[in-house]
Amino acid sequence: MQASHQLPLDRKYVQNYLPHREPMLFVDRVTRLEDNAITIESDVDPEAAYFKGHFPGMPIMPGVLIVETVAQAGALLVSLTRGLSDDKFIAFSNVDAVKFRRPVEPGDMLTIDVEIEKIRLPFYKFTGTAKVDGAVAATLKFAAAEMSYNK
Repeated sequence: MQASHQLPLDRKYVQNYLPHREPMLFVDRVTRLEDNAITIESDVDPEAAYFKGHFPGMPIMPGVLIVETVAQAGALLVSLTRGLSDDKFIAFSNVDAVKFRRPVEPGDMLTIDVEIEKIRLPFYKFTGTAKVDGAVAATLKFAAAEMSYNK
């Protein structure tokens, strides 16, 4: 690991390493951090606007937002363990083999586990699992790349 981080890491700490902000920051806590693996928790806001239309009478978190939460965990893993210069960030480049196993509902807490499978700079390949109360909600393989901010 690049730096020593005192777990758990809270949302304010995470904002030092991810460019995301409300309403698109989905990482609330980091509970495990290793060289190639991370576990984060995401509190699913029962008041999130998307629940009003997805689906009325049966609100569930859109799958793309579950995938985004997993991707944020991967980007955070790279930022915390490998460090990035101030002009760089990690951006999604590919998602593959996504499987949704159960719905994620308002008020659920997602526990996300992500591992780096391969590094070939500037690219990273990951596997990720999203769970609610120990039950798998989604699994995926995805890739991301180091990108430069356009200034």
